Amino acid sequence: MSEHGFDGVPTAAEVLSDLVEAGLVRAKGQLAPLAGGVSCEVWRIDAVDLVEEVRQRNTHGLVVKAPLATLRTPSLWQADTSRGFAEAEALECYGRLTPSSVPRVVWRHPQAPLLVIEAAPRTWQEWREQMLHAEIGSPELGSARLCAIGTHLGSTLATWHVRTRDIAALPEVLRSGDRLRTLRTDPFHRATALEVPMIGPRLRELAIELERAQTCLVHGDFSPKNVLVNPPGAQALGAWMLDAEVAHVGDPALDVAYFSAHLACKAVARPELAGSLNLARQAFEEAYRTESSLVDARRWNEHTGAILAARIRGVSRVTYLSPEAESFVLAEACQLVGGHGTLDETWDSIARRASRSA
Repeated sequence: MSEHGFDGVPTAAEVLSDLVEAGLVRAKGQLAPLAGGVSCEVWRIDAVDLVEEVRQRNTHGLVVKAPLATLRTPSLWQADTSRGFAEAEALECYGRLTPSSVPRVVWRHPQAPLLVIEAAPRTWQEWREQMLHAEIGSPELGSARLCAIGTHLGSTLATWHVRTRDIAALPEVLRSGDRLRTLRTDPFHRATALEVPMIGPRLRELAIELERAQTCLVHGDFSPKNVLVNPPGAQALGAWMLDAEVAHVGDPALDVAYFSAHLACKAVARPELAGSLNLARQAFEEAYRTESSLVDARRWNEHTGAILAARIRGVSRVTYLSPEAESFVLAEACQLVGGHGTLDETWDSIARRASRSA
C-alpha cells in the first residue's frame, strides 16, 4: 500500500495483502465490501478469516477503511486522504474517554491512511436506517428508546468536548490540516451561500466562525447515519459513534448543530415520528447541557440552520425528502440562520406540519 498510495481507489487485493503482512488476516481471507458511504472504501472481515490471536480479541470480525480522494457525490468533491490518519487518532482519543461509545482501533498502516477497527455485532443497526425505515410502533422506534439514545449521545459528546479543551495535548494531525474547510465549510456553508443568496452573507460568517475556533476536539460528522445501536430489548443500550474523518480542533457548535439538523430532517421525512424524535432531541440537548456550557442557544440555533440549509442546497444533499419537504426545511433553516427563530419554534413547525399530514 505504501508503494502505490491512495491517489486511486485501493483494491481489496491490495488491502488484503497489507493485512496479511501485518499478521491480522489469513492468507486466504476474504474482504466483503460494505455499501453506503461516500468518502471511503469500507470492507468487513469475518472473524473466521482472522489469524487466531486476532480472532480471540475480535470475535465479531474487523472493519477496514480507506479514504477516497474524490468523494462519491453528484458534484465534484475532493479531500486530502490524510484525513484517515486524523480519524485513527480521534477514535483512539475518544476510546480513552468513553471506551463503550466507539469501536476500538485494532491496527493502523504505518505509512498510508488505512485503518482497521473492531466490527460491531451483526445484530447492530445504523440508527438512521431505523428512523427512516423501521415500522411505526416497532421497538426500535419506541419513545423511551429514542430518548435513551439521545441522552447517551448528548452525554458522550459533552464528555468529548469538555475533556479535550487542552488542545496542546492533542496529536498534531488533529491540530492541523484543512479537513474542516474541504469537508464542511466549503461544500456546506459556502456552496449553499451561492445557492441561497438571501442567507449567503451569514453562512459565510458562520463558516469563518467555525474555522477560527480552537476550543476542543470536534468530531465533525456527529450524525445518526454514523451511529450503530444494538437491538431493543438488550440488557443495556449499546451505541457506537463512527466515522471521525472530519475530526479537528475547532468549534463544538458544529457537532451539536450537525446532530440537531439531521434529527430534524428525519422528523420531516417521517411526520408520524415527529413527537418521539422531538423528545429524543430534547434528551440530547439536556444531556449535553448538563455536562457542557460550551455552546449557547443562539449559536446552537444558527449553526443548526446552516447545516439544515446545506443538506438541502449544498454539495452533499439529503436524498430522502420530497420537494415539498425540502422547501419546508429550507424555509426553517433560513429563519434559524437569520436569527429569527429558535429550535423549539422549528420543532413546533415540524409538529404542525406532521398534524396536517396525519
